[in-house]
Amino acid sequence: MTTETRTEAIGILGKSKGELQLISADTETQVRSVSMTFRDLAGDADAILNLAGSIVGCVENENVSSILPKVQTLSNTARQFIGERLQAITGILEMVAVEAKVLHELSLVTGQQAEIALKTKALSVLTNVEVAHLGAVGMGFQYLAHELAEFSKSLMEDAQALESHTSAQKIAIEETRRVLSVELPRSRENLARIEAGLDNDLASLESSLIRLSSTPAQFRMGVEDIAQQIAGVVSAIQSHDITRQQIEHVQAAFDLISEKVRGHENSAQAANGELSQAYAGLTIQIYQLRSIKVTVESWTSQIKSCMGGIFRVSASELVGIGPLVLEQERQVSSQLAHIEMLERESLAYSARIQRTLQGVSSLMQFVGEYVQRSNSIRDRLRLLSFNSIIEASHLGIQAGAVLAIAKTIKEISVEWSKITERSGLAMEEVQALVRQTNKTMEAFSGASDEKLEQAQSQTRGGLDNLRTAAAFAAKQSQEMEAITGKMQSRSTEVANSDGLLDACSNRIDAILAQLESVRNDWEADRPDVKRGYDPTEVTQLFAESYSTEMERDVLRAALRGEPLPVAQQNLQGNSAELF
Repeated sequence: MTTETRTEAIGILGKSKGELQLISADTETQVRSVSMTFRDLAGDADAILNLAGSIVGCVENENVSSILPKVQTLSNTARQFIGERLQAITGILEMVAVEAKVLHELSLVTGQQAEIALKTKALSVLTNVEVAHLGAVGMGFQYLAHELAEFSKSLMEDAQALESHTSAQKIAIEETRRVLSVELPRSRENLARIEAGLDNDLASLESSLIRLSSTPAQFRMGVEDIAQQIAGVVSAIQSHDITRQQIEHVQAAFDLISEKVRGHENSAQAANGELSQAYAGLTIQIYQLRSIKVTVESWTSQIKSCMGGIFRVSASELVGIGPLVLEQERQVSSQLAHIEMLERESLAYSARIQRTLQGVSSLMQFVGEYVQRSNSIRDRLRLLSFNSIIEASHLGIQAGAVLAIAKTIKEISVEWSKITERSGLAMEEVQALVRQTNKTMEAFSGASDEKLEQAQSQTRGGLDNLRTAAAFAAKQSQEMEAITGKMQSRSTEVANSDGLLDACSNRIDAILAQLESVRNDWEADRPDVKRGYDPTEVTQLFAESYSTEMERDVLRAALRGEPLPVAQQNLQGNSAELF
């Protein structure tokens, strides 16, 4: 080796030692600062995880998770309730039509009864005329005249009473039919609207609940990942003491190599041994510097990755959960109000229908009494007809007019029998109508109302729990947002240190380039320099101060010409030191 080459090598080693001293000094303060910042970030991450955990616990609470089934139960119950009401109203409209038909039939009966009453009254007058004409002989026929007069009066009163009752009932059922005919389409439209609204609200509420339950868990998973990254950075930076010692050992090795290069001036045999040991030592330090560079780049990579995760994490979506769920709660509450409105309308229908149906019951009672009287009248007419015939037989040849009257009474009796039969048929229709009415009114029973009210009450309770959970999630999320903002601010402070570590890696690259140039010159000048040393002696010479297994692994790889070992130990802090 020429004096010039030797001098240049010693100069490069001295310069490299000085540069490493500057690198160590420049990074010391920054690494400590970064270490403190990431310890604070670790505390922030723990605080966020606690808040996220509380939200997850809140939304996983049974009171919140049960709200959707409660709303679904309410939806089904409301559909059944309203559907039964609509079906009942439709049935009642049909019954009202039947009742109108019965009332029409009774009106015809009333008209026929009025006609018979007029005939009977006229017959009573004729009977009185005939009694006067017969004189003393017709005194027995006077009773018949009196009976016909009373009978006519009774028929007229019954006809008027029946007409009055049917007229009043006609007005009531026409009003009911008018109201229900108008309200039924509107009720169907409201039902369709509420059903669609319930379906939409259910789907929206389910989506909100899924988001409410999944978002905090996803957020927590993201923060847990960042927390692990932070722990990795803290652990990596803790290895800075090892890296600093490694740099110090390289600096000391440079001095030892310089001494070996200077020893090259002695005898040729000694010079060859010294130069080979120097070459081996230089190779070891190149490996050690590469290991240091990998460690620094590992720090930088972990810091950048962690900072990127911190900047990406945001509680803004969590903050939006509360208002979103509250909006869905308001929509469901609105549907509850609509259901209650229809329920009130249904109750109003129920009261109106009950009044109408009470009229049907009253009509049945009145028609029943009327049929009984009609039967009595029929029997009375038959008796009058029989008496008139007997009276005519007593009069002999003077009974012509009386026989005509008796014949007329008989005809009236037959006509009345037909009226009685029609009244009986009307009575049967009214009875069937009442039975159908009673069955239809079951839809308006208290049991149906109670079932819906129970579903509404459970849903209101569930919505109260949902409001509480949403408000809690919003409050916790706002606290999390403040902490994430603080974490992002701290991450910005780390940016300068991150740049310094990048520069440190570049500076080590420059040192390596010079050292490798020196090693290449030695190999070109003395090809046998690679083989002129004892590995055991070199190991004892340069590894005496090594305090970590990593440095020893690097040394062995350098002497064997193997790839650089993976620097896993550097992330374990000082626990990886040998002593």
